[in-house]
Amino acid sequence: MAAEQSGTYEKLYFAMWEMGQRYGEFVQFRVIGRSHDDRMIPMIEVGKGDPCIFCVSGIESGDSNIPEYLLSIIREYCKSYENNWVMGESYEVRKLLDKVRICVIPMLNPDSYEIAERGYSAIRNPIHRQMLKMQDRPVEDYEYNARGIDLRRNFPTNYYQRKKINQEPASENETRALINIFQEYPSAGLLTFSYSRGKIIYCRQEKGFAYNQRNYRLARHLQKCSGYRLEKGTAGGTVTKRTGMKPDMGSPEQFYAEVIRQPSLAIEIPDYRKGEVEELKMIPLEYLYSLNSNTLVNA
Repeated sequence: MAAEQSGTYEKLYFAMWEMGQRYGEFVQFRVIGRSHDDRMIPMIEVGKGDPCIFCVSGIESGDSNIPEYLLSIIREYCKSYENNWVMGESYEVRKLLDKVRICVIPMLNPDSYEIAERGYSAIRNPIHRQMLKMQDRPVEDYEYNARGIDLRRNFPTNYYQRKKINQEPASENETRALINIFQEYPSAGLLTFSYSRGKIIYCRQEKGFAYNQRNYRLARHLQKCSGYRLEKGTAGGTVTKRTGMKPDMGSPEQFYAEVIRQPSLAIEIPDYRKGEVEELKMIPLEYLYSLNSNTLVNA
């Protein structure tokens, strides 16, 4: 599966809007909030099921072209749903999405995406723009939002530790937008996508044996589908030396696991395979298939 040509935030935004118009019978487009640089954060829903699963990427600029990959995947799902096609060997797309729909947020952090595309000059707010330029950090190493906050450490999880004055949990517009969506929609799981070393990471809860077992079983299904390694409890990467925090502290995956108490998985795609990742389009379908086959939606 080749990604679409790398495009600007506006191109991706309108591509999502157009899908909502083209497939309006089973696709909905909405804006879930605005970034600190006043960019709209789009979401697209595919299917007619009451519960949903969330697929989120673009949390940091290092996610590169994953938003384009996800949109290519969603376009294939839409075509398969419309024509009642089977994807892979056994994924009946319409049947799956009529039970559980997919809510895709490909660019949670649109400001970071624009910085990666066009540099710090892409930030329109003069104060934020000047602060970013004063940090003297190369654009290719930038992973935060327009205010310089790491969204992967901004969610109010258990044992959250504030490291700086402006790093209170849920301080950022983007973080609050995702939390609101988590709380608004009945859901059956969270999948986040980023680049790293090819891992399926499943969150764990303290004193949550049944939850942990269910999350582990789903992670095993995705491991077999993708061929990635399986890892537990370290969603967000091993960066304790840099941050002084536990790797999963403040992450959206851990927040979702603790508050929503549904399976929460981080999909880390091998960073040496940024050209073509065929297995990526099967991962959400395998998750839906595993939910149905293991009667986990209402568990």
